[in-house]
Amino acid sequence: MFRKIKKYREQHALKKFESEATAQDNKRKRVRLVAIILAAFFMSIAVYVICFAFRSPVVPQVFSSKVAQVHLISPFEFSFISEYQTEARRNLAAERIPPLYKVDNEAIAEIGNTLKSVFTLIDEKRAEFESLPESEEESAQFFEKLSAEIRNVSRLSVNPEDLKLLMKETSEKSSKSIFNHAFFALKTILQQGVYEDNDTVFSQINKNDDVRADISGGITKISTEHAISESVAETELLEKIRNIGISENLARAFYRIFEQKLNPNIEFDAEQTKALRDEARMKVQPVTVRVREGETILDASTMPTQIMQEKLKAYKNEVSKRKELSGYTKAYMYTEYLVCLLLVCAATLFIVISRSQKNKRPRTSIIFCALLLFNLLIERLIIHIANTEYFDTNTTLLQLFTYGTPIMLGPIIQVLLFGSYTGFLMAILVAALTTMMLGESVVLFILFLTAALVAIYFCDGAISRKRVIMGGIIYGSFLAIFSLAIGFTSDTPISILWRQAVSPLIVGTLTGVFATVILPLVERIFGTYSNIALLEYTDSNNPLLRKLQIEAPGSYNHCVMVSILAEQAASKVKANPMVCRVGALYHDIGKIVKPEYFSENQSTGINPHDEQNPAMSARIIKNHVYEGEAFAHIQKLPRQIIDAIKQHHGTTKIAYFYNKAKNIASENNEPEVDESTYRYEGVKPKTVENAIIMLADSCEAAARSLNKPTRHGITTLVDNIVKSKIDDGQLDDCPITVKQISKIKESFVFTMMNMMHSRVAYNNEKK
Repeated sequence: MFRKIKKYREQHALKKFESEATAQDNKRKRVRLVAIILAAFFMSIAVYVICFAFRSPVVPQVFSSKVAQVHLISPFEFSFISEYQTEARRNLAAERIPPLYKVDNEAIAEIGNTLKSVFTLIDEKRAEFESLPESEEESAQFFEKLSAEIRNVSRLSVNPEDLKLLMKETSEKSSKSIFNHAFFALKTILQQGVYEDNDTVFSQINKNDDVRADISGGITKISTEHAISESVAETELLEKIRNIGISENLARAFYRIFEQKLNPNIEFDAEQTKALRDEARMKVQPVTVRVREGETILDASTMPTQIMQEKLKAYKNEVSKRKELSGYTKAYMYTEYLVCLLLVCAATLFIVISRSQKNKRPRTSIIFCALLLFNLLIERLIIHIANTEYFDTNTTLLQLFTYGTPIMLGPIIQVLLFGSYTGFLMAILVAALTTMMLGESVVLFILFLTAALVAIYFCDGAISRKRVIMGGIIYGSFLAIFSLAIGFTSDTPISILWRQAVSPLIVGTLTGVFATVILPLVERIFGTYSNIALLEYTDSNNPLLRKLQIEAPGSYNHCVMVSILAEQAASKVKANPMVCRVGALYHDIGKIVKPEYFSENQSTGINPHDEQNPAMSARIIKNHVYEGEAFAHIQKLPRQIIDAIKQHHGTTKIAYFYNKAKNIASENNEPEVDESTYRYEGVKPKTVENAIIMLADSCEAAARSLNKPTRHGITTLVDNIVKSKIDDGQLDDCPITVKQISKIKESFVFTMMNMMHSRVAYNNEKK
């Protein structure tokens, strides 16, 4: 009776535990489902904002080789302000303002000071002149010397004879009076304005009429009507000096002195002229042009004029404005968002149903979303710039960049980091959204997608930057070839056709180069490394591998053999050979701490485990996983290597020490040995690559015990080890198939037979 009650309670407790576990599992699934739905929703909003929010309508290509390609008639009446005609009228109003000229009054005052200094010097020399003897020679020397002094002081050339005449016929008082009258006459003429005799502007002046003259190639009115020519000014000056009431000889002497300062003094007043012309321009009102319904805006196959281009630009603005005022824009906006939502949901389902756990990891999804948004942002920026009209000609670069956008930037990086599955998925999204942003048909989407598949196929598993760049070139070449084919069938002008072919080739090459540049940044930010980065860790001069070679040479040799086995097997089952190679090279770096406790490093025949109890020996053996993980974190090794270290033993049982402990316990009648003490405390393999490393590690270690390796013996050994791992549940968390396991075993047998084959005995002569 009590046994039945006990059994019932045990079954009831087991059912309760199972129900609680099921409830917790269902709760986790519901939380995960809600998180996926929310992530897809917010991702679709982000995609819509980047691709379509505040987007100006795509401008159709109207001009090609400066010739209109379409015949456009206005379906409605509208008006616009013509900047071209307004500017023309303003220029005409400015041209009607005559140029202003000015006379430099400060220069006239300076001339007066110069002349005054001359006559002051003459008056100072009067006393000396009067004291001269009657000798002609001394008189001539005196006036020569005075003429030289005047030249030094005023840079005026005065004839000694004129100086002699001034001294004799004037006194100090009369000289000042005559000077004042003469300078007044000179000043009056200079203030009136003097121009050169051959001046093309002022030579045609008629003081009584409204006169025009040629200035700088244009006809402009003259505002200075009282200006006189240089020859007329000289005549007037002589006449005015004569009217002072002095002798003819004295008048001519004064004239010869003052005439030297009678130079053209009219200059163009640029500042005042510009101010008046700007004022005239501002008074002109903007010109409004009205386009009636049915009026021709653009004639096909004609050279577009400036007014036609303005009409076309105004027509586009009017169409855009009318769309914004109608419900069409909102409906189209909702459609665009629904498309974004459907694409993101489809991508989410593709990731959820993927067989690879690597594609379902949060890190993979985060990098996928970041690269997708980054790629779409670049696409939007390029399309926006190419869609902008340049030089106000209603012509855009969009026709040239239809095939020249970097669609493969994000997918290439995704392929290098996580393989072709998610890269292909991203290529679908970018190609579809770019086609929508360009406003093109499904033909362009198919072309983009096909070119993306070609590039993905070429770049998948790339281990060098050269191959990535070559993938970009192949992508661009594919688009260039088919753009030529499409252009020929649609009668695209040759001037546009060759540019459409060159642009994808250039952009494809730059995409490959740019992908290799930003790839290290993505790897560093997200902690996920591509095969290109992993290849650098295969160098035997790496500090960690170097230390393993020196301190644990047997373990290093074991790691090299395992890497060979794992890499060959990975290539057979379409796994990542580089991850297997690098992970296997570093999987036992924890043995650096206590190398002598591992049999491959015991060259002296002394086994330290003989002095330890089985539990302590098992603890030392298990610790090499923790030590290896610690070394990897300190050296900042890639995540793939750390995962290989943690998962290469899983939770496998350390059979030797477990059996040893059981034998000791049975001999000493001790309690039953706890099996968990003798199991590794790692993580079961989560990927096919780490499962291959686990199997290769066990097979290589066990193969060392074979005295005479034969194909049958190696095959049996590999079968038993793989079967034991499967039976022990070590591959339960790994998405590996039976077919893959079969190919892995075949690869192990083939590789081990080549590594462990026997050699010919060379010293076989009879002694």
